[in-house]
Amino acid sequence: MNKLTAEVARQDLSHLKSWVETCGISMKEERYMQALEIALPILEQQERGEGWVEWGGGERPVNPLTMVEVKIKSGENLPAEIASYWDWSNKNLIAYRIIPGRATHQNGEQ
Repeated sequence: MNKLTAEVARQDLSHLKSWVETCGISMKEERYMQALEIALPILEQQERGEGWVEWGGGERPVNPLTMVEVKIKSGENLPAEIASYWDWSNKNLIAYRIIPGRATHQNGEQ
């Protein structure tokens, strides 16, 4: 399977949006479009090598067992924890980054 890139996400979003306007899309295509809209800014930041992904609150953007470091409004970086540890709807959380190589297994072991 090919890795999703920002360019592919932009192209797919463009096609889906044009279909919405011309002939409509299925519920599955609508969910795919929503997922691409969430993924695109993350993919763009990753491709720029920034590591940090801006966050404005909402549903957890990663697997609950993914190790992430978060940044809060004060600018402080909080220590890495599994994603389910954080309250992703909290507007105080402004950015996150995935900690590579620190993924956990289903049983919580590293």
